[in-house]
Amino acid sequence: MSELKKQIYKAQCIGNVEPIEYMVPYPNLRALIEGQNIKYGEKMVYADHGLSSDKIYRMAQQAANFFVSRGVKPHQRILIQSLSFPESEVAILGAWTLGSSLVFTGDNDYDGAIKSTSPNLIISKEMEFLKRIKKCSDEFSPKIKAFLEDEAVVFWENGKGVRLSHYNILVNTNGVQHALDIYEDQAFDIEIKPNSIPWVILKVVLPLYSGAPISKDKADLTFGEIDADYIIKHNWNSISDSLPNELNVCNENSGFISIGKEPIHLTEVDNLDNPSSINGHSVMMGYLNEAENQKVFKKGKLFIR
Repeated sequence: MSELKKQIYKAQCIGNVEPIEYMVPYPNLRALIEGQNIKYGEKMVYADHGLSSDKIYRMAQQAANFFVSRGVKPHQRILIQSLSFPESEVAILGAWTLGSSLVFTGDNDYDGAIKSTSPNLIISKEMEFLKRIKKCSDEFSPKIKAFLEDEAVVFWENGKGVRLSHYNILVNTNGVQHALDIYEDQAFDIEIKPNSIPWVILKVVLPLYSGAPISKDKADLTFGEIDADYIIKHNWNSISDSLPNELNVCNENSGFISIGKEPIHLTEVDNLDNPSSINGHSVMMGYLNEAENQKVFKKGKLFIR
């Protein structure tokens, strides 16, 4: 193991709990999609759009078959441009069903993302993705299943690519669910575009992980960047000054670093007044650029400032 890999591994430890001691009940994100369909079936995921767990599952299978027809293989990358709902959601679930990873951007720098990630397929608005996948079978048998440590997404923004694993995404979502007590007998609403890691955690994975559908009319609680029960806060300085309903974003920590003043489950922050480094299971796989990784992974920590 190289010195850099050792530093990344140490940063992903929290106390004596190593990152290989998995704290989620799924072996990968595909298993989440499949397992929740078995458990909930006709229960709604995106209630206002009539999309049940079974419907989402079958659309993900169709997407996976479509990707295979376009020559995409497991562990390869698929890039999405600016798509409308639910194209982005079906694309990412289809990518995970196949065992590939999804590349998306926060600033529409598609040229930079393409150059740095070399995706095997690009999905644009002009492709009419949902219309294309309707021609594909809604039954998919994976030849290779992803592991928790495999790459699930690459988020590209400001000239950097953040790589997150299946485990990163699942464990961060788990932290949100348990901190806020969101379960299948509830519903929530969220206003968010598919251009941030919180979109992955809150809009794609949380309704599946918790069993709580997204519904504007029947929401027990709401998420948003403004005017919501829980505020997604991208710009913050101090965790100790946070309000109880603020979800502080840290892309390098797979979405969220804290909810209010409390670090998210299985995340350790060096200084809540002025955070500079973190440890824990949500710590990213790393940046795409190894030189950037050398700068931030040191002393067994991930330095975020």
